[in-house]
Amino acid sequence: MSRAGLKIACLLLFIAASGLTASAFAYTPPWYYGPINPQIGTDTACLSSPPITETRVAGYSGYTYYPPYQPSSIPLAQLPAVNEIFYAKLVLSHPGNPCAGSAVGLELLLPSGVTMAASAANPVFCFARTPPGGTHPNKYLLIDLGTDPQYGCPQTFSQGIQGLAIRAPNGGFGGGSWGMAAGFWLEFLVPLTSSVAQDGSNQIYFRVNPDIAVVGYTNDALFVNSDTIFRSPMEDASLTLDICSLTPTAQGC
Repeated sequence: MSRAGLKIACLLLFIAASGLTASAFAYTPPWYYGPINPQIGTDTACLSSPPITETRVAGYSGYTYYPPYQPSSIPLAQLPAVNEIFYAKLVLSHPGNPCAGSAVGLELLLPSGVTMAASAANPVFCFARTPPGGTHPNKYLLIDLGTDPQYGCPQTFSQGIQGLAIRAPNGGFGGGSWGMAAGFWLEFLVPLTSSVAQDGSNQIYFRVNPDIAVVGYTNDALFVNSDTIFRSPMEDASLTLDICSLTPTAQGC
């Protein structure tokens, strides 16, 4: 029996002995994170005298590892493989407090061979976390922007200045931008696929434009395997939101 055949036989024996089925192999993919960009633009704190200069936006990004087809009690993270769908995420915070807030423009810059893979089965997700205020003076809220009449969540992407523009399809804060103010967070999860192996020499970039002529980037070295063994289908995956890990927990998380 070949080595591959032996692996398959052993896996089938394990499943038969344990009584497990394919539906039992649900998992939560871990994330591979790039470095934090701690300062994307500055602002002057609202009504501060003397003026106080502060960070406007900060952010980081990452993408999912892809565990093999196995029980969650035996964790083993592997890289995504060629033609598999994996998710990239962008997380942005807004520590600054400019009086008018920020209208943030976003783009996604993909390396050669990597394309969007958004579909009904694997959609783009867009979320916001807002601090207490207005109609919720004592609550942090998680908002699904996909259902928000002002924003929505894009499932198709046109060309922007450098990459694919991530614009709010319902208009957003103006021109498809994403409105942020002090204490706000945004998180975007975007499905991708690579037609070629990636050895880490290429990067996934998110371009963040929080003010006129102010641009910053997050980046992640991309690794994609040329082969895959024993994968669980994506419908068994449960993606996590970083903005739900903040304290206090937002209502809706």
